[in-house]
Amino acid sequence: MERRDFLKALAALGSGLAMRSSFGSTLGGLPGSTGASRFSRLGGSLTLVHTDLHNHSLISGDAQGAPGRALHDIRARGIDVACMTEHAVSGKDHGELTCPDWQEGGCRFIEGINESDWRAMAAIADSAYEPGSFVAFRGFEYSTATVGHINVWFGTDFTDPAHQAALATPRALSEMDRVFPQAQPIADQFESAPDTALVTPFYEWLSSPPGSLPFGGGNDAVASFNHPGYFGNFSGFQYHAGAAQRIVLMEAFNSISDEPDFFWYAADKGLPNPFNACLNAGWRVGFTGVSDEHSGVFGQDGKARGGLWVDALTREAVRAGIESRRSFATLEPGLRLDATANGVPMGSSLHATSEPVSVALDVDRGPDWVGKTLWVEVIGPGADGPALLDARSVVVPAADAPPLSFTVAPDGAWLFLRLIDPARAPHPLARAPFDQHGGAVAYASPWFFDAA
Repeated sequence: MERRDFLKALAALGSGLAMRSSFGSTLGGLPGSTGASRFSRLGGSLTLVHTDLHNHSLISGDAQGAPGRALHDIRARGIDVACMTEHAVSGKDHGELTCPDWQEGGCRFIEGINESDWRAMAAIADSAYEPGSFVAFRGFEYSTATVGHINVWFGTDFTDPAHQAALATPRALSEMDRVFPQAQPIADQFESAPDTALVTPFYEWLSSPPGSLPFGGGNDAVASFNHPGYFGNFSGFQYHAGAAQRIVLMEAFNSISDEPDFFWYAADKGLPNPFNACLNAGWRVGFTGVSDEHSGVFGQDGKARGGLWVDALTREAVRAGIESRRSFATLEPGLRLDATANGVPMGSSLHATSEPVSVALDVDRGPDWVGKTLWVEVIGPGADGPALLDARSVVVPAADAPPLSFTVAPDGAWLFLRLIDPARAPHPLARAPFDQHGGAVAYASPWFFDAA
């Protein structure tokens, strides 16, 4: 038996006990920082891991960074679970960027990854994967200028927008100019051109078995909505029952933007709030935060990351954790966040009720945050935007204190918690009633209320 196979078998046998032994009692976040215990005040056997599930190297064509070093660099910055999600097609050319040879042809614009790259990406992830210590796996980003970007993880096949006629359309030229205004100005008539790109062909691919004709399939994968509003809102978050079985996360924080809180992204363009639009359309997604690094410097200070509750540090357990949606997005390395409603973990469903629900909230950032004041916004559905169901000031308790608790009356099919730090400035696009308490520092995944 090879060493890697032995480690995988050992990790599968050790499971939760191995997790507690290998992680120790604290997580450090970035080197030199203080962090919180990995175990929830709310009980249970799951353990917190920090994630960064969206990054790019020079394989993507519009990014920098040596593919063989990227995952190791991310791990060195305090991340437990990471993925390089290279563009299936490149979205932007850096012009003078020069790259070392990558497979055949060096850096590529438009072509993006190919079958040779796809195999190499698996080998790169396998070389970084160390069960019990660090989880890496292969993924890709489906990227268009108008439909949206979607990460796909753990799948056998990959696809790209060129095969779904969603890559180069007149409207796409205008959208590129909106997001990258330093580019060559685009003729005004393209801004009002009809968008012929559709998200449905990709959803059909994501719902099909691997190897399906003519372009394979992705129903062995899990996926996420990326940076909503930045290059599109997925045809208005058009619902697709098959794809909804696969798309289980949405990025709440993404550091590709100067303002990483996507609760407000493109509000100045008249686009609907993506959180409200997505959840109202019927998608059941948890939240994550990502670096979406393109610079070649991975795991940088101040960039977003995710938290995930798992029962082991293996690929299988991480996938199960993603599918459970027991996750959160944050801008704070070392943050621990967990929450239940009537005892049901965040990311889960519970029976609809007209009675108030009891929320238990575990939040910790280590000694530096003990006694710190935060605001908790309880967000529910609205017609033209999310509704603020409640807002209350809380004080982060000491490590040996019980969790925070309060009751809230749900009003609709879902609700989630948005944690606000008064020390952070409100988002520049924030408007009432969400502009009173500071800037968002974390999002807990929603709860979904099922009709009886």
